This record gives sequence, C-alpha cells and structure tokens, in this order.
Amino acid sequence: MIKWFIDKSNKMPLYLQLKDLVKYYISTGAIQDNHQLPGVNKVAQELGINFETIRKAYKELEKEGLISMERGRGTFVTLYKDFISKTTPKRDLELDPVSVFKNIMRRLLQADKNLEEVKIIIDQAFHKISLESSSQFIIFTECNALQINEISKLLKDYLNLNVKPVFLKDLKDEVQRAFTEEKKLLAIVTTGFHMNDVRNIIGDLPLDVHVLITNMSPETRRQLDSFNEHIQFGFICRDRESLLLYNDLLKAELSHDRKLSSCVLEEKSKVNNILTSVNVLLITPAVYEEIKKKAPSDLLIFNILDRVDPISLKLLKDRFFQQLNSYKS
Repeated sequence: MIKWFIDKSNKMPLYLQLKDLVKYYISTGAIQDNHQLPGVNKVAQELGINFETIRKAYKELEKEGLISMERGRGTFVTLYKDFISKTTPKRDLELDPVSVFKNIMRRLLQADKNLEEVKIIIDQAFHKISLESSSQFIIFTECNALQINEISKLLKDYLNLNVKPVFLKDLKDEVQRAFTEEKKLLAIVTTGFHMNDVRNIIGDLPLDVHVLITNMSPETRRQLDSFNEHIQFGFICRDRESLLLYNDLLKAELSHDRKLSSCVLEEKSKVNNILTSVNVLLITPAVYEEIKKKAPSDLLIFNILDRVDPISLKLLKDRFFQQLNSYKS
C-alpha cells in the first residue's frame, strides 16, 4: 500500500516533496506504468494541506512526462506512452520464426527466383544485418560505479546488444560523439531516479530514453526480516532529499519497531558513528563504493536497490525488439 507523507517542518517546498515522493515510488516500481494516482482532493485531505499544492505537484510531474491528468478519468502514470511501434504488426511478432522465413522464401520463388538465388539473397541480408548489429549499441547511464557495472553487464547478457556504460556526468559528451561516428546509438537506458536528468541532457536529439526500475530483492528483504528486534540498523544515502523519503519508507518496511540511525554521506561524524554503532547497515548504490572502503570488515551491509525489477527488464526487451524490427523494415 502506498504511503503518502511530507515533512511540514522541512524547508523544501511541500509540492516538491510530494513530487519527489511520486518519482521515488515510480523509480522503485511501487507505482508502475498505467497506475492511477489518487485524486487531488483525496491526497490533500490525507496530508492535511491545500489541494492546490497537490495540483501543482501533479502538474510538474505531467510536464516531465511522468503522469497524465485526464479530465473525467483521473491521473495515470505514463512511463511508456511515447513508444508505439508503427511498423511492426503485433501478429508478425508472434509468428514462428521458421514460418516467417518460409513465407519469404516462397514469395521469392514465386517471383521467378530459384533456390540458389534465394540462398544468395538470404546470405546477403544476413551479412548486412550482422554489420548493422555490430555497429548498434545502447548506453546505460547512472551516477555510481556499482550500478554502472552490474546493470550494464545484465543488459548486455539479457538483450544481446552492445551496451556502453557511461557515468551521468559524461553522458553529454558520449551522445555528441555517437552522432559524429558511424556507430548507431539506439537509445539510452537509465534508472528511474535519473530519467529527467537524461532527458534534459539530450534535449531535442532524436533518442529514446528507456527506464529500468530498481528495488530491493526478495532475498535481501528476507534477510532483513530475519534479524531479531535487538539488531541495530543504520542507513546512509547521498543527499538530504533522498534521506527524507528513504528514512520513513525503511522504517515502515522493517518488520520490527526499530530505531533507524540515518545520515547523508557528507555528515562525516555521523557516518563514522553509524559505522561503529550499528549491526546492519542499509545504503543506496550511490554511496556503496565509498562506504565499503570505510566500514568495518565484519559489518553487514545491504544495498537497498540491489535488483532490477524483472517486469521492467522484460518490458525493456520487448520495446527494443520492436524498435530493432522497425529499423529493419
């Protein structure tokens, strides 16, 4: 169940807090594509704030292409609304590949080609597609080395495509380089946390931005649930906005009524205190590398976003399959 909350004592404007909360839920898969968000008045009543604040947050999200406010119907998440294959009929995608090739060969034979000529045509097509495939690649971009390395490898194996890992700070240069070289940049993939950053970087360039959802794996959740009530938990993340969101969500998700010590990476004294006082440390990927260097060797450390959501991954594969077929048509 989605929990709506804001911190009225925080200096951050309330509408921005709500906007970031929705983006967090989208990024972790708690709110998925086509999910209907509660109405403006309902959220306002639940949070005890003016409905115009909710409306402003929703309008901001709509401008960023994350939701759609439809009069008379409601407000819906629209992560994938811009991708519609116009050149690849769904029925063709569902056909057996052998049947597809047999039909093509029959048409060529009916056009007065003999079997040897048909074989040459197919070999030429195969060679051309092989050359095209070798020059095609996608970029996976993030702000941290952990996800850059792990998710890029996952995408390469799962999609069977060339994947170039690129740090977010280097994305603009990589995209500009791709447009001046022979290789074909198919799309950019990122996690939900950086989709707007990527869209701002590429601007009006004709590139698709695909989103992967990351969340806590069932294995990690089971391990956290197995700890008894005496275990002390700590949490460290990169920035204060994330701390506000994660802190309350993690407290709600932990199975016992625990005290959760938390801070951001820049609070060095608090970081050191947490590293030496807790039994279990929860961290985000953005701080993983730095914390691993500082933490005691016997401290149990869990990345709270250690899994790419399998449904998100399958959707991405389906969309790339359609995209590649549209290029070949």
